[in-house]
Amino acid sequence: MSSLTKAHVDARDFANKLYQAVDSLNADAVGSFLAQDVRFQLGNFDEISGYKQVVDANAAFFQSIAAMSHTLKDAWSVGDTVICTGAVHYTRNDESTLQIPFSAVLKLKDTLIYDYQVYVDISPL
Repeated sequence: MSSLTKAHVDARDFANKLYQAVDSLNADAVGSFLAQDVRFQLGNFDEISGYKQVVDANAAFFQSIAAMSHTLKDAWSVGDTVICTGAVHYTRNDESTLQIPFSAVLKLKDTLIYDYQVYVDISPL
């Protein structure tokens, strides 16, 4: 088991707070959960590394949709990793909607995400 995290987090609470920030479509709020050396992978898109690059990528994605909200089904932790599953509800810019399942693996150090992997198929967006 890794000892990178100095303070353990409650998995459901952490995931809820993270996805509240994501659902606000505020990239800076999402950034408050990220380590400077974060690595981000969304579905089959190219991996993005570095705090600024990940925040900027989130900001660009947020511009492509009108709204989104996450509903958590499960959240748990294993060592310094938070894992969660659920559904994400998108509202497109044309006001049509889409709901798809997701899962995420969030590796933490000092309660910040340094490895952020989201498993979702957003191709219908």
